[in-house]
Amino acid sequence: MDYSKINTLKLDNNKQVINVLSKNSVSASKISKFQTAIEQLSSNQKKLEELYALLGKGNDSTEKAKNDRRNELLKKAIPVITIMQIFAYDKKKKDLQHRLEDLTSENLQNCPDIELIKVTRKLWMIANKYGGYSLAYIRKIKKSLNAEKSKALIKLEKEYGLIPNMIKNIEEANINFIESMLRHEDEIKEKEKIVRKIKKIDSQSDSLLKNKIDRFVLLCENENPEFYNGYQKVRKNYNNISTTESDQLGEITQEEYSKVEEVPTEHKVKSKQPKENDLLKKKAEV
Repeated sequence: MDYSKINTLKLDNNKQVINVLSKNSVSASKISKFQTAIEQLSSNQKKLEELYALLGKGNDSTEKAKNDRRNELLKKAIPVITIMQIFAYDKKKKDLQHRLEDLTSENLQNCPDIELIKVTRKLWMIANKYGGYSLAYIRKIKKSLNAEKSKALIKLEKEYGLIPNMIKNIEEANINFIESMLRHEDEIKEKEKIVRKIKKIDSQSDSLLKNKIDRFVLLCENENPEFYNGYQKVRKNYNNISTTESDQLGEITQEEYSKVEEVPTEHKVKSKQPKENDLLKKKAEV
């Protein structure tokens, strides 16, 4: 969801409701519970304004970083796939051909992020296994005093063009992509927390209006009809807008309600450092 495009008409209408109520402060001050309810509504409004401001801040930076790292991973992986496909055909390795046949550039471009991580990790393992090339070559190269004269190197580069750095680059690009994806997911989770807080405060404000303020205003119908009619007008608009915005954010469930912590007066979205997940741990073990 693009949270920056959430309709804030309800937030604007809240201001109108509070403004109408503030114009009748004399009547409200005569009834302590009425005054308390208005103050609570105003407090909720302030919290909502702060939360909506945070929600409106885009996550373009982490999303762009994730997409850049994804493209970099594809750029490193596709040449290796091509080389391994040629190698499999040339050496008549049917099983390897079968494992690689679906790894086309188009399929990789369109596969989900998690699937791309799994596929490129599998590719990295295949390239290492058949390197003969690769892992065996790396062991030989470490014992060689002059890497440029290694027969393994000549065979690897001359026959298929698959050099160890290409394999190493896939591993590094994969890790970089995972880290950028985790940063982006952390930011999305922060936005989801904000949405839950907004829904909780909205629910509290709706209940406050329906069960207290609306009923207190009824007491002013004869005493102050101008105020009463003005209030009813903005309340009608509020109810219409409330339905539209609920469709966007979704109604808060009891489970969500219980999970929402007390909303602070100030809230900052912090970009967390990426945590190791299972995929990262698996790569470290290989």
